Amino acid sequence: MSTPPERADAAIDEAIRTAAETIGELMEFWNFKPSMGKVWTVLYLSQEPLSAEEIGQRTGLSAGSVSMTLSDLQLWGVVHKVRRAGERRRLYKPETDIWSMVTRVFREREQRLVRQSIRNLEDALRLLDEQARTSSPQVMLRGRFVATRVRLLLDLARTGERLLERLARSGELDLSPLRGWLESVRRRTASG
Repeated sequence: MSTPPERADAAIDEAIRTAAETIGELMEFWNFKPSMGKVWTVLYLSQEPLSAEEIGQRTGLSAGSVSMTLSDLQLWGVVHKVRRAGERRRLYKPETDIWSMVTRVFREREQRLVRQSIRNLEDALRLLDEQARTSSPQVMLRGRFVATRVRLLLDLARTGERLLERLARSGELDLSPLRGWLESVRRRTASG
């Protein structure tokens, strides 16, 4: 016995809403707006480009929220405006190469954060080096201890940067550099 078309269509709509909510929650976990995940997913699961109004109907988001979210998604390069001959309204379609999207986010967000962390840790080391000359042996030993630990953090950040670059380039994550870093930390902390 086959399912009536109306019921099957309603089930498809419910599946799309469920998927959109799920991706919205994942996006929120990664510190993006949940609406970004919802809008992208609705577009990704649509056979045709959609207007902002249609996106709002399918996501339950307000017109303003849809507009701001589409702008954000276009900045990230994961949603594109398209024109259909003879149509005046703006239509949107998703980036469908998911790996391309993920690597773009890694390059533009995570790598930027890691690089800023590296610069900040290098600044911390410079500050420690500039202030290392003191007449107090206790303060000097404390400074050396902190510098050693900051160097370990800097090594970790640089290792993370290399891992992210490899992941973005090849799509494979080889954790051996991280294992090597952990082993070197164990050796240094055991000896010092």
